[in-house]
Amino acid sequence: MNVIRLPVQKMTREAFAPYGILIDSRGSVEIDLGLGVPCLTGATSERREFSFEFMARHRHTMQVFSPLGSSQAVICVAPPNGTHAPDADKVVAFLVDGRLPYAYYRGTWHTPPFALGEWYSYLVVDRSGTLDDDYELVNLKATCDCNFEIEVK
Repeated sequence: MNVIRLPVQKMTREAFAPYGILIDSRGSVEIDLGLGVPCLTGATSERREFSFEFMARHRHTMQVFSPLGSSQAVICVAPPNGTHAPDADKVVAFLVDGRLPYAYYRGTWHTPPFALGEWYSYLVVDRSGTLDDDYELVNLKATCDCNFEIEVK
């Protein structure tokens, strides 16, 4: 099995553009929630090992994540594609600095946030029922013969 090490890069509007929108200025962002009712959910990620072998995506709705309490995290993403697994060579890691919300495009592959402190709290805006009827999870070890390690400095 291949181990792919991901350096953590700064999250800028330009660097994040293939995966979604970094909401770094005043104004509004249109969120494609598909058909349905918007839902606001509060969540907290506990600190865990900086490695993964699963990624998920939502084909029919965007998701917006908004950090709370200036907590920081690392997210790992891959661009939307037409296959049943992300392209392993296109997976990247970003530092979420705790100040700016970000939105994933429909179909963007992603991991849950990896807390850099004891925890990372955030709000999620998506469509009610997204995790029930629009959730595709892939085992990267089975589909790509790889797992990922995040290089946190």
